[in-house]
Amino acid sequence: MMKKPLNILLISPIGRSVLGRAFCFKLPFLSLPMIAAYTPDDCEVRVVDERVASIDFDAEVDLVGITVMTPMSIRAYEIADEFRRRGRTVVLGGMHISALPDEALAHADAVVIGEGESCWPDLIADFRAGCLKPKYHSDRLIDLAAIRAPRWDVMDEESYVPVKLIESTRGCPFRCHFCAVAHFFGGKYRTKPVSAIVDQIASIKPLDTFWSLKNVLFFVDDNIIGHRAHAIELLTMLKEHDIQWFGQASLTLADHDDLLELMRQTRCRGLEIGVESLSEDCLAEAGKGRVNKPDRYLKSIEKIHSYGIGIQASFIVGFEHDTTDTFAQIDHFIRQSKISVPYFSIMTPYPGTNLHKQMEAEGRLLHRNWEDYDTAHVVFQPKGMSIEELHEGYKWLWRKSYSLPTIVSRISRARSFPAFFIPTNFGFKYSVHVMLKEMKSHPNGP
Repeated sequence: MMKKPLNILLISPIGRSVLGRAFCFKLPFLSLPMIAAYTPDDCEVRVVDERVASIDFDAEVDLVGITVMTPMSIRAYEIADEFRRRGRTVVLGGMHISALPDEALAHADAVVIGEGESCWPDLIADFRAGCLKPKYHSDRLIDLAAIRAPRWDVMDEESYVPVKLIESTRGCPFRCHFCAVAHFFGGKYRTKPVSAIVDQIASIKPLDTFWSLKNVLFFVDDNIIGHRAHAIELLTMLKEHDIQWFGQASLTLADHDDLLELMRQTRCRGLEIGVESLSEDCLAEAGKGRVNKPDRYLKSIEKIHSYGIGIQASFIVGFEHDTTDTFAQIDHFIRQSKISVPYFSIMTPYPGTNLHKQMEAEGRLLHRNWEDYDTAHVVFQPKGMSIEELHEGYKWLWRKSYSLPTIVSRISRARSFPAFFIPTNFGFKYSVHVMLKEMKSHPNGP
């Protein structure tokens, strides 16, 4: 008997963060194209990203799948409830759902716990057979050697900046106190065979747009140098291709001249690096003291810059050892280090993390309004300052770093790739303006 074709709608909800709807340079995302790749061929799959498109709740669909991060969960539940009110079957998955599956089941017919690729085909089969189960557990970590290529045909590529996403690794061997990556993707660092990455790069069509960057890749790996031998093999392969790329790495990169030279040769234009804190006590508290050494920050950043690689550095405020002096110290460091793009987050105890367990046990969580768990609001009682002082210091850092004089000063002194980092700075300037304006109507707290 021929299976009935299914119409499946996959949705990524919008959040309020600085990288939300207002951010000028929208990157595509990998999660839903990956799920689409594991959907049976006889199904019709569409993707809606609320950053760039609106949802048609009257669409004729058989199954709705929604990927959920914590700050988008309230919106995801609203979407799910509306589709269910109209008689549609809804499945929820993602990091937040994996941490709180029972909460999510109040808004869904089924939830996916863990990496979705391994159990999504079984869920589709059960749905077709009329025996959908409430919970689908990913019983194993996906083998990256056998993983399918994402289906980019389900995305409206014209809605995003012309950058292609590539995944070469998953997981993280570090278990930082505040991070949900190891909880969701596992503590084992998995690598994709370079031969499979070659095939993906070969399938990318050259971009011919007004955009000044051509043939640009972004490696979504949390730390592209986490497995040294794999990184060397990957970068050596990239030398054979006419591409430019961005990625994420740790500051330990500065200790490896061979990797830096390969990055220069393969036209690495910039890296996102988690500086996190200037305090050894804060880093030790977070479980990142082995990786980040504040007394070596300036030298490490200068070393990376010397290879023509720009840095987007992220900072977290609200550690137990942070005080009101922390904000000025970070501002001074940003100017001193000449980083290309600073990014700031308030410490946020996401469900499923050790930090959340600690804050809950100590009675320091202010509320469970997940929409405010967006790294832009204080959702716990800090130790070294008041709630108001932490929130105002956070906003001060954004305003100071993205004032016009500061941007001009930073760009004029930087040696990084201007075609990317100049528009990025002004994109952040606009997004910060929108975010701070919205905060006036969304006061801190529940």
